[in-house]
Amino acid sequence: MANTIGHEGEILTTTFEHNWYWYFESLFWPEQIMRIREICERGQEEEALTFGIDKPENANHIIRKNKVSWHDNDELYSMMRPVMQEVNQASGWNYNITAIEPMQYTVYYGDENHYHWHTDTIINDKTLHPDADPNHILTGTIRKISCSVQLSDPKDYEGGEFELLSGINRHDSEFTQEELKGEGYLRTQSVPLPHFKDKGSALFFPSFSWHRVKPVTKGIRRALVVWFRGPKWT
Repeated sequence: MANTIGHEGEILTTTFEHNWYWYFESLFWPEQIMRIREICERGQEEEALTFGIDKPENANHIIRKNKVSWHDNDELYSMMRPVMQEVNQASGWNYNITAIEPMQYTVYYGDENHYHWHTDTIINDKTLHPDADPNHILTGTIRKISCSVQLSDPKDYEGGEFELLSGINRHDSEFTQEELKGEGYLRTQSVPLPHFKDKGSALFFPSFSWHRVKPVTKGIRRALVVWFRGPKWT
């Protein structure tokens, strides 16, 4: 079953029955995970913000509460790029990917840190970067493939389950407020991924897919989040 959106240029085609996510039980060795964390923990931890919020004091903790740091690092890019290329082809998505966004190291602390239902799609890059250089590699692109890599042992925390909606392709403006609260329709369509707590596991999915991280109730959950970008859908 395929769903197609678009008119000119690259058309968005996704197969939802089987390939709406791609999962690796153990993508990285323990030594590689240690290296990823070593790189990421050099960064400056800051309040995680949602789209349209530019100051920590304005953060919407109903939607999202956790800490992040950002990493424009060639070593991390070299680790993730070939895996994305393999997934993009093997899944049948075959999206036109031209860039990797600086990676986000996410830390969820056990005081109900969470990230409510959301998508990663950014419709207009200039909305986020009004002063962006028109020749910058990210300008004019959107997120097409998202990836999350688990960097914590499941024994390190409680809660924090990652859930993905099964094959739903709807823009956020098409959801009612009741749906966005995670009740009813969204709740019945969500797919728990219990094995996606294993250290070194990785999940790839189209960036328009709805997903969430449930509240962490104890301990600390760490992950590397990667967005692969390409020209806008038309």
